Amino acid sequence: MSSTFVDRNIRLGFQLARDIVDDPSLLDEIPEGATVVLIPDDDAELAEANLRQGIAAFRAGANVYLRHMRATTARED
Repeated sequence: MSSTFVDRNIRLGFQLARDIVDDPSLLDEIPEGATVVLIPDDDAELAEANLRQGIAAFRAGANVYLRHMRATTARED
């Protein structure tokens, strides 16, 4: 995965963390021990790459949780 994908995923991860701070009940949706895969709706290239990673993790036996990240909630600080 390229460094630009890594940077974009880090931003998504921070956004998920902010969303959880705003609404801690989001944690109840994520199964314990699951691999969380973030799928942005405003970045088709990253969404496809992350989905491929999620499928690979699933095929390897991981419990995978896909989280759709809407552009309206994404923000850069």
